[in-house]
Amino acid sequence: MQYLTVNTVAEWICFLTALVCLRGDKDPVWRRFPFYLLIVCLVETGGIYLRTVLQKPNAPLYNIYMLAECFAITTFLYHLMKPYGVRLWAPITWGAIFLAAWLAESFNGGFESYSPQTAILLSIVMVVGCLYYFYLVLRSDGYVRLSTHPPFWWASGTLMFYFGGIATYIFFQYLMEASSVEGIRFSLRYVIFKVLNVLLYGSWTYAFICRYRQTK
Repeated sequence: MQYLTVNTVAEWICFLTALVCLRGDKDPVWRRFPFYLLIVCLVETGGIYLRTVLQKPNAPLYNIYMLAECFAITTFLYHLMKPYGVRLWAPITWGAIFLAAWLAESFNGGFESYSPQTAILLSIVMVVGCLYYFYLVLRSDGYVRLSTHPPFWWASGTLMFYFGGIATYIFFQYLMEASSVEGIRFSLRYVIFKVLNVLLYGSWTYAFICRYRQTK
C-alpha cells in the first residue's frame, strides 16, 4: 500500500488514459506522450522504493528525471505553438540553456543531490511558454472551443503545476516550517505539491479524453 499515494494514483490513471486514448492517434507527438508518462510513473514508484525499502535518498533519481521532464514538456509545448509560427530555434536554445544550468548545478552540488535552482528555471520557462501559447491562441483568427480543446487543457494543467511550483520554491522555508504546527502531520509544501499533481494529471487526463473524442 505504500506505493498507492495521491501522486502515484493520479499518474497511473493519467498514463492508462493516455495509453487507451492516444494509441491510435495520427499525430506522433500525441501518440508518443504515454511513454513519458510511463517514465513518470516508474520514477515516482522507484523514488518510493529507494526511500522506504532501501532507505536511500531518492534525490539523484529525480535529478536525472528532470532531463526527461524538460525534453518531453518542451517538445510538446513547441508542438502546440508550431502552427502559430514559433521556430525550432526557440526550444533548441532553451534546451541548451537548461542543460548547461543542470550540469553546472549538478557538478557544484554533486550528482547525489537535487538541483533546486535548475528546477526553478524550468518552472519559470514553462510558465512563460504556456502563457505565450495562450496569447497565440487568443490572437489567432481561428475559432477554438476551449471546453473540449485538448491543447488548452494540457497547457492549463502544465501552467498551474509549474506556477504553483515557483510559488512553493519561493516560500520553501516557511512551508517546511509549517509542519511544526500542532495538528499538522505534513508540511504545507507536501500538501501543495499533492494538489498541484492532481491538477496537472487531472487536466492532462481530460485533454487525452477530448483528443480521443476528436479523433473518433
